Amino acid sequence: MSGPRPTAPAGAGTPTAAAAATAAAPYPAATEAGRPTLAGLLGRQVVHALVSYARSVLTLIFSFGMPLVWLWLIGLVAGNAVIDEQTGLRVMQFAAPTAIAMGCLFSAYPAVATSVGEAKERLVLKRLRGTPLPTLVYVLGQTVAASVVGAVSVLVTIGVARVFYDVRVPPESVGPMVVTILLALATFSTLGVAVAALAPSARAAEAISIGTAVSLAFISGIFIVGAGLPEWIERIADVFPLKPFVTTLQEQFNPYSTESGWDAAALAVIAAWGVGAAAVAVLAFRPVPGRPRRGRAAGVVREPPVDAMALRATVATPSAMRRVAAQGGAALRIMLRRPGDLFFAIVVPLGLFLLLITMQRDTPDLDVPTLVSTTAASMATWGVAVVAFMNVADWSARARETGVLKRLRGTPLDTLELGIGRGAASLVLSFAVCAVLLAVGAIAYGMRVTPAGAAVGALVVTMAVAAFIACALLLTALVSSARAVGALALVILFTLAFFSDVFLVGGPEWMSAVGRLFPLAHLRSGLVLAWHPDGTTMPWADLGVLAAWAAGAGLLTWLVSRRGRVRRTSAC
Repeated sequence: MSGPRPTAPAGAGTPTAAAAATAAAPYPAATEAGRPTLAGLLGRQVVHALVSYARSVLTLIFSFGMPLVWLWLIGLVAGNAVIDEQTGLRVMQFAAPTAIAMGCLFSAYPAVATSVGEAKERLVLKRLRGTPLPTLVYVLGQTVAASVVGAVSVLVTIGVARVFYDVRVPPESVGPMVVTILLALATFSTLGVAVAALAPSARAAEAISIGTAVSLAFISGIFIVGAGLPEWIERIADVFPLKPFVTTLQEQFNPYSTESGWDAAALAVIAAWGVGAAAVAVLAFRPVPGRPRRGRAAGVVREPPVDAMALRATVATPSAMRRVAAQGGAALRIMLRRPGDLFFAIVVPLGLFLLLITMQRDTPDLDVPTLVSTTAASMATWGVAVVAFMNVADWSARARETGVLKRLRGTPLDTLELGIGRGAASLVLSFAVCAVLLAVGAIAYGMRVTPAGAAVGALVVTMAVAAFIACALLLTALVSSARAVGALALVILFTLAFFSDVFLVGGPEWMSAVGRLFPLAHLRSGLVLAWHPDGTTMPWADLGVLAAWAAGAGLLTWLVSRRGRVRRTSAC
């Protein structure tokens, strides 16, 4: 006869807490025949983790959306012409491995870092001490499940590449490819555990894992189309596990290769990173978060969505202007305290600015001043879009999901004032992004922008921030899951960047024509005209398109939100 199942811990009334508390629910308690075996516990935990991953929109987007979108973008940029009439070999035969590698990286690394970080933060791992499930088995279940999801992502990507691009896997490479992919998945999953062990919170683990994954993808050449990286960057990339993995996959997909498909040196580098990550995870891992700040319970990390000073009871209610200013300051402080926001908004565009100029400045007959100004405009476009679109969408979705907007009804602050304060903070940080790029361009490459150009650029950025915030609010209104909103915003921004000449200049003309329908291309175009070394031109057309997007997306957001309120009222 089976013993009683472990009950959910006290306080697990909310959906989030209930989901976290049932992490060990599938595991039976001690029975007359004895405790369940470790193998049985691991198998049940893998199944449970797989179900959780399958229900996570974030995991599905990173595991399947990112590699398939990248496969599609490569096909658009590189084409799929036949390069060997006898065998029918096509261009995508050599481009598809990068999409496969991307799927392996994003399905294992950020997924494990985020899931284990959340389990630690919500004290799920601590509560496991009262169940038959050891913490090690729980973590192993997460890594094995992530590896299974990654393997399925590889199969789906190869299947799509075979059907739409006639990509073929050489039969002699199947065995080495399977071993290489499984080893890489195990390494990326273990790296996720190491990041979760070192990160102070789940949000930090998510930001660190996604940020480092994007950085590794850039220096490993995954996001570079039609150009080569400097030799010193390739040497650095060879030290990390992604570049050897990508190079090995490309060799295994190459039908002309005379190698056996086994690359012992690459496998050694990948395995060494897995062993090192496992050692770090074992030494640094704790089942509870680090020491909490004074007055904050362990395992509970809250970011103040509004400034407490603005809501403190006073003799007289603060004026609307003071409330907006308080919220702007609070939002700006929150942004500066979140390393993930600063990394994507400032570090990534600044690093790409230096990298892209280094790659192209030695090209014959190239106008270097124009190259510097256009590259600065492109990277400023990316940074501003991250601040005003991706981060605002993520913030507004989380504020809605955690009930912040609903609780404002009992305070002097209304939703409009909160939104204006957040928008003002986004505008200030957007100006900071542009200022950093212009300062580095002036110091490193002698870039000069006239006062009129700076003023016109500020006007373009202001209008673009309004358009991006309106689009971010529209995305939040259309998508119910807060985690899905952030991931979708990143995928949308990443895709539009290639259509808008942000990451790729000189692609097919029809891609640029499509990109000009969206605000990203007009922000870049407006900044190029404002910062051009030969003089400033007023970008009236770009300003008009940005204004139209701000008004149109704002109107659609109001209509969608109003329709949602009507439905909820009718249901009540």
